Formats: sequence, C-alpha cells, structure tokens
Amino acid sequence: MQVRWRLVRRLLLIFFIGCVLTLVSTRFILLAEEQTIRQRLSDDSRQVEHQLRQMMLNYAFATEWTARSLEVGGIDYAKQLSDEAASLFLYYPSLQRILVFDTDFNKQFERFRDAEQALPAQDFSTSIIAENLRQEPALPHAQSAPAQNFSENPADIVIALPFNTAEQTHYLLLVVNIHKLFDQLIRQQITEGYQVAVKLNEQTIYRFAGTDDLRDKWLIERPLVFAINTWELELWPTAAKLADMYSASAKLVFFGGLILTAGGLVLGWRSHRLHKAVKEHHQEVKQLRKRLKNMHATEAQLVFLSDHDAQTELPNKNGLAHHLEGLLERCATEQKNLSLLIISIDSLAELNHALGHPVGDEIIQRIAQRINKAVPASVFLARTNIDTFVAVNTTEDWGHLALDLARTIREAIRPQLFIDEHEIYCSTSIGIALAKDANYQLETLLHNADAAHYKAKQQGFFGIEQYQPEQRYALGERRERLHALRIALDKQELELSYQPIIQLRNQRAEGVEGLIRWRTKTGQVIEPQQFLHLMEQTGLIFSLTEFAIRTACQQLKQWHSEGIEQLTMSLNFSLRQLTMPELPQLLEQHIKRAQLAPEHLQLDINEAVFLQLCQHHHSTLDCFKKLGVRLCVNLLGVSHQLLQAMERCTPQAFKIAPELIAEIPNDVVQTELVESIIRLAQNSHCQVIAVAVEHQQQIDFLKQRNCYLAQGNLLAPPLTAAQLGRLLSAPFVGQQPPSASL
Repeated sequence: MQVRWRLVRRLLLIFFIGCVLTLVSTRFILLAEEQTIRQRLSDDSRQVEHQLRQMMLNYAFATEWTARSLEVGGIDYAKQLSDEAASLFLYYPSLQRILVFDTDFNKQFERFRDAEQALPAQDFSTSIIAENLRQEPALPHAQSAPAQNFSENPADIVIALPFNTAEQTHYLLLVVNIHKLFDQLIRQQITEGYQVAVKLNEQTIYRFAGTDDLRDKWLIERPLVFAINTWELELWPTAAKLADMYSASAKLVFFGGLILTAGGLVLGWRSHRLHKAVKEHHQEVKQLRKRLKNMHATEAQLVFLSDHDAQTELPNKNGLAHHLEGLLERCATEQKNLSLLIISIDSLAELNHALGHPVGDEIIQRIAQRINKAVPASVFLARTNIDTFVAVNTTEDWGHLALDLARTIREAIRPQLFIDEHEIYCSTSIGIALAKDANYQLETLLHNADAAHYKAKQQGFFGIEQYQPEQRYALGERRERLHALRIALDKQELELSYQPIIQLRNQRAEGVEGLIRWRTKTGQVIEPQQFLHLMEQTGLIFSLTEFAIRTACQQLKQWHSEGIEQLTMSLNFSLRQLTMPELPQLLEQHIKRAQLAPEHLQLDINEAVFLQLCQHHHSTLDCFKKLGVRLCVNLLGVSHQLLQAMERCTPQAFKIAPELIAEIPNDVVQTELVESIIRLAQNSHCQVIAVAVEHQQQIDFLKQRNCYLAQGNLLAPPLTAAQLGRLLSAPFVGQQPPSASL
C-alpha cells in the first residue's frame, strides 16, 4: 500500500509540476500577446491621429489657397468665389459652408451645400474665431476654432484667413462638418473589426461601434489636437478582431505542455517500475544484513542489561556484585580499605504517585547525572533499586573520606529540580559501611550499609550515618514494623478513636477529634507516634490518609443521621500529608460521598506546619479555602511569624497546646500565654479550644476568660465510635464515660 501511495504521490507531483509549468508558460505568452495587441491598437490610434492632422492641414491649405486667389482676382471676389465653391464642395466632402465677412464681421458672401440653409442674421463679431482674427490679423496661415454660431452643430469647426482686396480687408471662413470629417477618416483608415468613439468635452460626438463588451479591458485613448480644437479618440477591438489578433502560440504551448506532462507521467510510472525491480533485488541482501545487525545489537544489549540499569545506564545489582567480588578480594589481600555508600531518594514513591512516573523517571535520571558529576572518576556508581544508588570507593582513610564523599553527594542533590512546570526539592539519606567492619564479606558489607542507611533515614531529610554494630538490630526491627503496618492496612487493623470537644456552657459535645490507633492481633493498641514516621517515609502514608478521611466522614454522617447535626469532625494532619497533591481531591470526594457540609470537617495542624504552609504552600491553602473545610492551629504561644501568617490565611479555630494547659492556673508564664491565645482568638473572631483539660481548676479558669470549648480526659477520654455514640445525645455532666480499651 505504501509503494502504491508513493507512486501516486510521484505521478501527482509530475502532473502538478507539468500543469503549473504549462499554465505559467501559457500565461506568459498570453501576456506577451496582450502587450503586442495593445501596442498594435496604440499604433493604429496614432495613425488615426496622423491622418486627422493631415486632413485638417488639407482643409487649412484649401482655405489659404482660396484666400490668396481672391486677393489676386481683384475686386469682384464674389463672382470668383462662386465659381470655385462647387470645386471646393466637391473635393472636400466635409466642407459645409463658405463665408466671407468684412472687418466688422458683417456677412458679405455665403455658399453652402444643398442640404444646408443660409445662416440667419446675427452678431458674429463675438465668436472665438472673430476674436482670434482681430488679435492676429497679419498671421499668414489659417486659424481654426469651434464653429459656434457659424453652424447648427456646435461640434463643427471653422477655418478662417483674412485676404485683402482694393477696397478693404475681408475674412474667408470655411465651416467643416466634424461628424462627416471623422466618418470619412475612420472609414478610410480603420480596418474592419475596430470600434471607435470620439468625444468632445466628455460628450460623444461620433461613434462607430456595435458593443462595449471589450471596451473596459482593451480601450486605447488618444487626444486629437488641431489648433485650439481638442478631441478624445477611443479605440477598442471587436471580439472577432481580438480573436484574430491572438496568435496560435498560446494554444500550441498549452497543448504541448499537456503532451509533455503526459509523457512525464509515463516516464515517472516507468521509472517507478524500474526502481521497484532494483529494490526487490537488493531487499533480501538488506534484510539479511539487518537481521545480522539486529542479532549483534540484541546480544550486546542483553549483555549490557544483565549488568546495567536500563533507565540510567548505571550498573545494577548484578554489576555491583560483579564489581565488588573481585575488588573485595584485592582489598583484603592488600589490606586496603573500601567504603560503600547507600544513597536513597527520600519519598520518591510519593513523588511518583503525585506527579506521575514520567516525572519520577526524570528525577532519577537527573539525580544520577548530578551524582556522577559530583563524585571522582574513581568512584564506582550503581543503581540497585527504584530510589537507591550505591557508591563504592577505595581509600587509604578509614572513614573520613567516605563522610566527605557522602556530604559532596548530599550537596549535589540538594538544589531544586525544574521538570515541566514542577519545582521539585529532593532529599537523600546516605548510609556508609566500611569493608573492614564486614571482614571484606560482600553480604555482610551490604547488610551493614543497609543498617546505617536505615539509621540515616531516622534522622530526617539529608541524614548521613556511618555503620555501627548495634544498628543491625534496629534495621531488622524497622523491617518487621513496616511489614506489620502493610498487613494492618490490608486487614483493617487500624481504627479511629474519637474524643469529644465539649461546650462548657451546656456540657454537650460540639465536635469530636478523630485519633488514629493501631490495634494488633494481640489487642495491643499502638499510638501513632510509634509508626506514623515510618509510613511518611513510604507510600503507606497515602493509604493511611485516605482511610482516616473516609472513616471519619462516614462516622460523622451516621451521627448526623441520628439527629446530632451540629457535630463537627477534626482530623490531625502532618505537613507531609497536607502537601500531598491528592489531599484536596480526597477531601472533596469523601465529603460529597457522605453528603456533609465542608465546614463540618476541620483539619488540625500545629503552628510550625501552619507557618510552612503560609510561606511555601500557598496553593494548598487556596485549595482548602475553596473547598470550604475549617482550619484549626495548635498554638504554644503568639509569635510575630504567626501574626504575619494570619494575614495570608486566618484559620477558623485555635487549639491551646496541652503543654500550656497542664500548668494553669499555677504557672504565671503559662497562664499569660494561654490568655494571649484566647485574646488572639477573640480578636480574630476565631474559636478557641483547650486541649488536655484534666482538673476542675482549669475549667474554671477557662470559663472566666470566655473559653467555652475544651477536651480532655476529665470531660471524656478517647472512645470508640460505638462507645461515644451512646453519650452524644445527652450532656456530659455527671457521666462516667466507659473506658476505651486502648
């Protein structure tokens, strides 16, 4: 199909080029012929102009000759002029009238053709020709001017000359019928096929034409001038004349071009057939060469991929093992030290989940390039996992240079990455192990480096740790804990406990705070402080966040359906959870699914997280504001940074931290801090909630300062949904809430 389409395209190209060349050539020839035709029309109009001038000179000569003969004839000029009039009318067909005037322009003599009548008596002295004759009486040649009152047709002209007799000076005037003059001229000079019009002062005085179809395109205009008389000649051909004026060149070129185009199509088809035949002969040879080349390339690629990572082209686990096997033996024999660094990109799984795997792949490639540029050429670099690199370096120093190398790699990774429209900050955790501590055994060396790497991750972002023997046990414990957490999520061993937020005026629950708990198979309850940081370092944090939002929204919907419609739900979130790109979508999805008003859900965050959001995550705050959920900040005091952040985003509520509530009203400083938080909330029109209220003195203190929302074990401890549901419909005064089996 492709071959046939290629042939069609080639033939269409030949056809297109042939047609274009034919049309262009034909057009050029037509333009040249049109130019020739216009030149011919111009020449013919120029010939008419020349002949008109000749004819007018003949009439002027007749006037001068007659005037000279009358001077020679003597006094009886009338008899002589009467004898010559017949000859003048015979030889000059356009001559209409012969007149003689005295110096006062009184008519002395008149002869005219049979079809004409004598001029009526009138004043001829004011005519143009009379003025010209009086102004230049001695001019030896005849003068001409419009006929005016010397003829019934104002377009006619008069030719005059003075002559002298014995008595006085007289003026001889010949009146010429201009229509007859032009008709005689056109019929003598213009061949058949031309159309002519003559205009005087934009008025047509003579027309020899049948149709005006070609007039606009082919009109040739030429002025005709004799003495002070001016006419405008218009000349254009008829359709038949125009067709005769065109030569056969354009047709020959057009049809010749079509014939050549057809020949080109035949040659193009024939060349295609020949090319196809040659190509078929060489196809088998090319295929064999291609197969052989592919086999070699595949073999080389397989050999390469067996020891290298396809994405970064760095050695993989196999390549690292092959490199270390021989190297460790040499180092053990020569007693040289060898350091192995495990470099992991923190939270790469979350980045993949949030931004997509293409962005995650680009992050890995860029970081690999940065590490390669940062480390010396002697360092062996490999990629052993999705987010893990390994650097191997031999050095005479027993650890100092390994730490320097780790810091160099850390600083190389620290700057932000710009990928598409994303600005991404990556951190790394680096674990260092020395071959001497592993007795130069490969498996032991890798295990030690892994233990140090785990310890580095516990330090937070950009942690660096060198292996110590006791770290081996901590690594095993971490692995077991992560495995147990995955099982807990799958088997729904995680649950939410709820602690009510009490309105101290009426002792009723105004809201509840959802608290995540991990209840193991043995019944042991584990607080989130013991496992949340592990989940934040892995992809489990997303599943945990989704579980908490879904469970809280469903439980709140159930309580609303039981008639407790004023109840709100609070959930605690870390900075890692709040900056997940999926969080606004999760909140909106589960709020709509539970048919809750957004303001019934409250996000509890500590002050440090709130400041981070206001400084670096404006879009996250904008999403929460657009969604309509409430924001509550846990405060340890009132700082200048907090006041600045509130200008960017004012939360709906404040919580007084348990550390402050514990010492009131006995501790003066703590009391002052609590009062400042209450005043800030009241001035900002925000709710204020006291947390961890354990004594009646604390409740009295809060009521005195108009703080009427509180939670704590004195009021109600964290309870399961079933336990708390039985207590929500009544005041909490005098009740002994059942202890939650935590």
